[in-house]
Amino acid sequence: MWLVLAALWLQPVDWLAQGRAMKSRGDAQGALAAFERAVATDPRSAAARDELGFLLAVSGRRPEAVLQFREAIRLSPRFAAAHYHLAVAEWLEADREVALEAARQAVKLEPLNAEYRFRFGTMLYESGSTEESLQNLTAATRAAPKRADAWNQRGLAEQKLARFADAVRSFQAAVRLAPDNTEFRNSLGFALVDTGQSDSAVAEFEHVLKREPGNVAARVNRANAWLQKGDYDKALIELLALKAEHPEHAVVRYDLGLALKQKDRLEEAKAELREALRLQPEMVEAHYTLGVTAWQDGEFAVTIESMRNAIRLRPGYAEAHYMLGTALKQSGALEEAGAALAEAIRLDPSTPGPYTLLAQVLQASGKKQEAAKMFARGAEVKRELESKQARKLGAMGPATRR
Repeated sequence: MWLVLAALWLQPVDWLAQGRAMKSRGDAQGALAAFERAVATDPRSAAARDELGFLLAVSGRRPEAVLQFREAIRLSPRFAAAHYHLAVAEWLEADREVALEAARQAVKLEPLNAEYRFRFGTMLYESGSTEESLQNLTAATRAAPKRADAWNQRGLAEQKLARFADAVRSFQAAVRLAPDNTEFRNSLGFALVDTGQSDSAVAEFEHVLKREPGNVAARVNRANAWLQKGDYDKALIELLALKAEHPEHAVVRYDLGLALKQKDRLEEAKAELREALRLQPEMVEAHYTLGVTAWQDGEFAVTIESMRNAIRLRPGYAEAHYMLGTALKQSGALEEAGAALAEAIRLDPSTPGPYTLLAQVLQASGKKQEAAKMFARGAEVKRELESKQARKLGAMGPATRR
């Protein structure tokens, strides 16, 4: 009876404090009731509405939570936590545009808050805004340099932007901070493959497999590293075992196609690549590799179709434009070949091959002056490339070139 009477005299701020105390003890239901009472007794308390919204969201009542966060922001527009909580709730409700704007406001109000930066960066990464994602994830690692998940997410963004050396450093930082996290080690291993450090990559994957022998991603990645090293037989044994265990795994079928291609088992390679595409039709690299394999087998029509599929999925794929031009030239479609090769040059002007091939197309079309200019430009690009490679080797010094 006395407890009831005492409760009646509690002020709104006391209900808020009581709710926070209950939340810290893990009493979610008690805290929820206290925050509801705090809002009822003081509807203009932005803090109470934010706390209530948080527990409503945790309880799976996200639409109600969103209403509370919005009201908290209306009452206190510079309340960063309410913007952040709204962002998380709206993200879970799949309203990405609203979530991103709310997260952007939270970061603007508290730019040094590592959690806000990390969450915003992750949202941006998943939305495809990788450059802005990396900016925020970099800020998150600066604000919280011992946060392993932020380093890992930063590495993923760097990897997606083809900044492979940076990605390796970020993943290494994540692994140093959380050495038992197999996800982070897998990420590091994959980045090491990207940078040609296949031996180090294999070591990372084997570290994962000691802890988790059934980790399929680590097994696939290790096989991929063996492919890069040229250990095709070892890779083939692993990939055939994985295919038997996981026949519907598209990446397994793709990597198996690569291994078979390297062993000159072209018909089997094409069959595996087609199966990878049946399982995952938008796997760009499978279209490209199928086209190259078909080209090796003299099937230019298949190459042309495969390269067009790859370009449809990735318009800026310079290598696919180059390969398309090659197959079109060999099929006698000179005008189309010329257009494809010109696009390859536009996308990647530093590769000599398309210049020479385009010059041949122009020559075959009777455009001798244009062909001569293109041959000259190709030779110039080749010299530039060779000079660049020589400078790189010279900078390495004799001790590193044994």
